[in-house]
Amino acid sequence: MIQVEDFTKRYGNHTAVCSVTFAAESGHVTGLLGTNGAGKTTILKAVCGIHYATTGRVLVQGLDVAQNPIQAKELVGYVSENPSLIDGFSVKNFLIYAAKIRIASIGQNNLFGDINEVVDRVCKQCALEGVMNKKINELSKGFRQRLSFAQALLHNPPVLVLDEPVSGLDPAQIHHIRSLIRQLAKQKTILLSTHLMQEVEALCDTVHVLSKGKLVASGSIEDITKQTGLSSFEDAFLCLSGKNMGDME
Repeated sequence: MIQVEDFTKRYGNHTAVCSVTFAAESGHVTGLLGTNGAGKTTILKAVCGIHYATTGRVLVQGLDVAQNPIQAKELVGYVSENPSLIDGFSVKNFLIYAAKIRIASIGQNNLFGDINEVVDRVCKQCALEGVMNKKINELSKGFRQRLSFAQALLHNPPVLVLDEPVSGLDPAQIHHIRSLIRQLAKQKTILLSTHLMQEVEALCDTVHVLSKGKLVASGSIEDITKQTGLSSFEDAFLCLSGKNMGDME
């Protein structure tokens, strides 16, 4: 479970997120939506312990991330929109390297068991078997994104934070990742940030909408659409975000 409690983040005189409170529960996919600059990434980074609240707090599985950063990071897997990978490595060697780095950083080899078996597991989960020996610089963007997903699953975390997880994927790959997310959500807490309304509608049980750093709506897609009195969730989202179609590129 993720609990964001009265979370505020300031950078100098700029308030990126102001007094946001919400929860993401185990067994569900929780969507965090907003246009660029709404504060989504700021909150995701706080959940992952990349930075901390100015005021308020973030709890992961009951642990305060700011007070217990190492323990909290053991509980989270993170998939970024633009993954940082090492181009000269093969897929298999990168995952072995990533597993060893995580073991060294948390000092718990028992999270992994046999590293080769763990690498095989995540490669099967993310359908990477056919490119195990390929160099990362030879991969398409879709395969690079799936590799990022695989490294996030190495330590089998109870919480997954997904930032645009289907970015750059073709329809067949999107279908696979959606199926994977649904399967993982049966046993994990998943917080998903995306700007694709079709992904929200396909995956999210609960949605939290941000606008200019503030939480402006929470609930199911149906609830939020009904609250705005509009005919579609996309229209509801644009309304809540202070946007109209003329503002969109």
